[in-house]
Amino acid sequence: PGFPQMPFSHLNAELEKEFVVVQWDQRGAGKSYSWSIPDESMQVDQFVSDAHELVQLLLARFGAQKCYLVAHSWGSMFGALTVARYPELFYAYVGIGQAADLRETEQVRYQYALDAAHRESNQEASADLERIGRPPHSAEDHEVMEKWVNYYSAREHPSVSRSRMVRLALSSPAYSWIDLCKIPLGVRYSFAQLWKEIFYQTNLFKQAPRLDVPVYFFLGRHDRVVTWEVAERYFDALDAPRGKQLIWFENSGHWPQFEEPEKYRVTLVQRVLKETSGRAEAKAH
Repeated sequence: PGFPQMPFSHLNAELEKEFVVVQWDQRGAGKSYSWSIPDESMQVDQFVSDAHELVQLLLARFGAQKCYLVAHSWGSMFGALTVARYPELFYAYVGIGQAADLRETEQVRYQYALDAAHRESNQEASADLERIGRPPHSAEDHEVMEKWVNYYSAREHPSVSRSRMVRLALSSPAYSWIDLCKIPLGVRYSFAQLWKEIFYQTNLFKQAPRLDVPVYFFLGRHDRVVTWEVAERYFDALDAPRGKQLIWFENSGHWPQFEEPEKYRVTLVQRVLKETSGRAEAKAH
């Protein structure tokens, strides 16, 4: 929560040849971060309401009947909830690094790190993980688990480096220095406000068991952030009467849109766009 996509969006600017691409800095994130945001508004239902309001504004502005919703990570949680509530507004839903049940995800991540620590006889990691025990964790213990999950996942699959993200952000045509300075503030604030609700009260298996639009999941084979295992289980359980497809990004972790950008763009255009809307109509919208 609180980490925007807009400062990196120029990496996939080619999509603008086929779509009107709208990047949204959500409440509390990036350009939308402000000290005046009411803390009580930082709730999942409010984000669904915000998404609905934004979609209505865009459809009216461009004279369209529907749009595509592409959501990543935490955004995919309330993205799926938005589509479940307002399916008539969307041609299709694309969930990247789809989150579904972060409580279960944390169990998978903990076991992944513990197994790796035991396998390598890493006494420091084993001691840390055994000391905090299995999730749910406090915010402090969560950081301990995060440290060792990141340590082992980086060795399994080096993902997008921090230096590359910084270079992309610094070259963004949409972000000023002031906007860039807001990113860590928004991340810190958003996570502090939302983590209890999204970790312990949000479960798409129960809250969004059916999506009445064509559904596409883009999953990185090495994703250890939301964990591909839980995302795949949600995909298998999902009732999607208009069809569902799971597309694996074999050389990606949590960021397929940055790790395999060409495949990401081609899949959106050659599969999602072609399969869900007439090409002339889709280009017009």
